[in-house]
Amino acid sequence: MVDVSVPAPEKPGMHFSDMVILYGVKLNTGTDYGEFDAGENGSAALQMQLYRSSQIQKENQYSIVLGYAYAFEGHCYRLDTNRVFIVKGPKPEDAVGCGFDDLPTSAKGKYQMWRVRSSEELLEIVLNYGDVKKLILDANLPGRRSPSSYAITASLAHRDGRLNRE
Repeated sequence: MVDVSVPAPEKPGMHFSDMVILYGVKLNTGTDYGEFDAGENGSAALQMQLYRSSQIQKENQYSIVLGYAYAFEGHCYRLDTNRVFIVKGPKPEDAVGCGFDDLPTSAKGKYQMWRVRSSEELLEIVLNYGDVKKLILDANLPGRRSPSSYAITASLAHRDGRLNRE
């Protein structure tokens, strides 16, 4: 979904044409880990922490981001759902632009932004909670499977089931 708001201004200095601004909330603020609800009516939690070469990474060395939106090439976009990313490089800044300027006073300072290059690596963590029927059986019904599983079937059917191109 496209938003008509203006994205954050460029930083002074070098301009990078492939810069993406990720907007969200840092989940590991004040701790070295991020915490997620693991069900059981809120009595179970999952903690996520980054290690490098068996060394615990501190809060200021990475961000576990609950992402809401991003800006690219002068336009703001909302993510289809909230997504969790691990950002290892850039430091968070207070969120500006893309509608985050006009927040109520109670929300100021809670939202942040990360300036990342499109070539940087991110790790996305997908969190789904539900019963076996929803997460496995219903998710694999025809029409809900990943496109790659259909591509394999289509290519085999097209060549009459043969694995070579002759």
